[in-house]
Amino acid sequence: METVASRIYSAVKQQIIDGRYVPGARITEQQVAAEFRSSRTPVREAMRLLVANGFAVFKPNSGTVVRDWSRAQMQEIFDLRVLIESEIAASAAQHITDAELAELMRLQDRIEAHDARTRPGRRRSEGTDGSAEPLESIGPLNREFHRLIARASRNERLAAMLASAIEMPIVQQTFRRYTPAQLQRSFGHHRELIDAFAAHDAAWARSVMSCHIHAARQAMLADLPREQH
Repeated sequence: METVASRIYSAVKQQIIDGRYVPGARITEQQVAAEFRSSRTPVREAMRLLVANGFAVFKPNSGTVVRDWSRAQMQEIFDLRVLIESEIAASAAQHITDAELAELMRLQDRIEAHDARTRPGRRRSEGTDGSAEPLESIGPLNREFHRLIARASRNERLAAMLASAIEMPIVQQTFRRYTPAQLQRSFGHHRELIDAFAAHDAAWARSVMSCHIHAARQAMLADLPREQH
């Protein structure tokens, strides 16, 4: 059963992922309690979970602030994803069912349908009314695409390791960094992964997933402010 603390934690975590709270921003118990009309006790527990799970850090004299990531830390996370997710893709190619394959196709169709609203000539995350909406809609679908591959691998230990890695805000925000060309390349990787799974070719799936994560890492690092290079 969901507790008040877990509900607040999930909501604030999503706000961090969506960019409402930027790296380095303070999150005070008072503002969170007011927003969720809650007492301080569940808010303190939610803040503790945010720190424990890497979304925030506690700094003396500042309180709880959204975690910032160095270039080296980003590289480490994506290096870990390359190792884990490539092996997951190889295993999925061997174990995926027809139903799971069909679901991957449906998810990718939905991802590309959302992207159609951003072309031509709009900024990367700009909706039809000028708001930053369509790419934010792609993110959850993309995460479900990768989670389905993890389930299809039938390797619970690797899937659990991946779940921890992709929960990081910097991973969940990847689509917000993409140029239109990078986004289309990502879609191409997804389609080729589906082809590799349909062929039950583990080596092909491993290779495509490795390229996919390397490309995502480069997109993230290339978009960092100059002082972080």
